[in-house]
Amino acid sequence: MSSQTHQKYSVTQLFKQQVVITFVLVAILIVLGALLVFVLSGEDYTQFTAVGFIATVYFSFIVFLPAGTLFGARAEFAKGTVAVEPSERTGATEPIANPWLSTVPLGLLSAAVLTGIVCALVYGLNWKPSPVVTTLVSMLFVIPYVLIVRRDIFRDIEGLAAIHPLQGKHVASKNLHIWATYIIPNIIFQAIINLALANRSFSHAAGLIADRVGPGMVPMQALVPDFAITFMFVCSFTFLGAIAHTASDMYEGEFSYGGRGRGINGLVYFGLLLLMGVGLGIVVAAAATAFKIAVVPFAVAMLLKFLVVCLSVYAACWLAIGWTGKRFNEAVQKSAQKAAQKAAA
Repeated sequence: MSSQTHQKYSVTQLFKQQVVITFVLVAILIVLGALLVFVLSGEDYTQFTAVGFIATVYFSFIVFLPAGTLFGARAEFAKGTVAVEPSERTGATEPIANPWLSTVPLGLLSAAVLTGIVCALVYGLNWKPSPVVTTLVSMLFVIPYVLIVRRDIFRDIEGLAAIHPLQGKHVASKNLHIWATYIIPNIIFQAIINLALANRSFSHAAGLIADRVGPGMVPMQALVPDFAITFMFVCSFTFLGAIAHTASDMYEGEFSYGGRGRGINGLVYFGLLLLMGVGLGIVVAAAATAFKIAVVPFAVAMLLKFLVVCLSVYAACWLAIGWTGKRFNEAVQKSAQKAAQKAAA
């Protein structure tokens, strides 16, 4: 943790930085998703496919990203690089108690209204938007996302600045806190995205072999790479978000990490997450071969997909807590050593 003398930019600048980084990252994910839905899963699609794609983006990113951005902003403040300017003060004396409860209801309402407008336009005008138009319309998520984040970020950071580091209220149960604010929200978030994509890709894969094995059967050849890629994506993305969440919670003092050791290089850690995804794919392929399973019903494929999402999120959250905890403890130790040296001098 750095001293207040090392602060470099205002909350307004932090807000803009977080919005730009998030939008660029999500825009890339949306484009990749559009390629999967409208190209790799077959170029024939219906109005429902276009509406479903847009709704998936709205109900995932509008609803869940604002809280994630607040946790990210808190993590940046914890690094000692943010100062609350006089013009940004709101009078807050403590950070928002629960960013999820503060942002999710308004996010749900915004996503529902925007999705309703899209449905009215598509079905009311009998309009089938092109993949490019569908992708661009889905990116309108950024408007309510920005408004929700802006409503909360100034009072949240000012409130965080008003309390002393590590002096916040300690959670009654660390495990319950992690399940309630890390694991479950991320499972819902990732399930909305990944089950929608799975519905499209599995339906396409099942259609390709329907004449040979009957309708509604998904080949294992489609599931193995899908599960491996899902683990890599979900685990890595959730790991990034959980790092910020963990850093902010530890800075406040909601819980601490009691383990020892040093956190390895972040890029190496991401390499390990990718290898874990490859390992999962190998295990699934080996199990399918051992039990001579060539196809599974569509419902089973979707259930397995959901279980992979749950496994990915669970692993990412606990791995992020351990890695960030080690890094945080190192930072606190170095800060204490510097303070002791300064006092001795």
